[in-house]
Amino acid sequence: MVGQEDGIVGSVLGAAIGDALGHPTEFVRSFEAIERKFGAGGVKGYALYWEREGKRFAPYTDDTQMAELVLRTLSWAREENADLERAMRFLAKRFVIWSLQPQGGHRAPGNACLAGCRMLAAGDAWDEAGGEDAGGCGSVMRAYPAGLVFVDDLERAEAWAVAQSKLTHRAPIAFAACAAMARATALCLRGAAPAEVTAAMIEAAARHDAGTAHMIEIALNEAHTGVEPRVTLQRLQGWAAHECIAAAAYVFARHPNSFVDAVLEGANTPGDSDSIATLAGALLGARLGVQAIPAEWRADLERSDELAEVASGLCATLARLQLPM
Repeated sequence: MVGQEDGIVGSVLGAAIGDALGHPTEFVRSFEAIERKFGAGGVKGYALYWEREGKRFAPYTDDTQMAELVLRTLSWAREENADLERAMRFLAKRFVIWSLQPQGGHRAPGNACLAGCRMLAAGDAWDEAGGEDAGGCGSVMRAYPAGLVFVDDLERAEAWAVAQSKLTHRAPIAFAACAAMARATALCLRGAAPAEVTAAMIEAAARHDAGTAHMIEIALNEAHTGVEPRVTLQRLQGWAAHECIAAAAYVFARHPNSFVDAVLEGANTPGDSDSIATLAGALLGARLGVQAIPAEWRADLERSDELAEVASGLCATLARLQLPM
């Protein structure tokens, strides 16, 4: 089992690195097209670099922009002992600001996220702003921080992950995906065996949507019976929340001991590759720790030092609280 700080920093950087690896493949529509564009096997590292103020870096997407806001808000709430209502109101303000002036500029944010932010800006309550039928992956991509912040309390991790979804996505499949992701992240950080992690994903999802739980169960069965990614990840393209969490569970089950293999498999998909790789990176980073992530990937990631600092700040908060596990 890795140390808590190693796992938290690994999860935060791992999610952002998965996001950056999947950034250039997100809108490439087939496995064959990915290989035509990036060579046999697809991307094997960062395939997209930007430059700003003389620094060259691999950019992440709106997935990491929003996840960082959730991480910062929930970490603040844990430090200040703020209740759910206060924290979600604060997060709502941060989301509205992000929708207008995102850190690093707009990165093709999803329609449901932007619609929720417009409703929040108009004065809607945080738990009513998201569309009732909004079930895209825009809230599960930012759910993993709840599992880190509330690693000692699985029920609270699930509840807060579902709550943050309500700002933009209120479909049951979104709640189910967020619940499963938060539980899985916390259990990975606690050193649970992969089978325990995936069982908890099914159970958490089932509390909110039976169909999502069944989709995860099928994906896990395919992972364990050797069904190839070109079959499973062609079907589970990840644009919808239940597909995204099922795809992440499939990748996690296939590569529970390899961060590199997991995130590259997620990144080389014809669907919402950055989101699938984000979830895989968060889970494997929490399970294996930051040292399992190639040093060059950490060094080249956009704002790597700042993200690691936020993660370390959470570690310091949890250490002060002396939480029982």
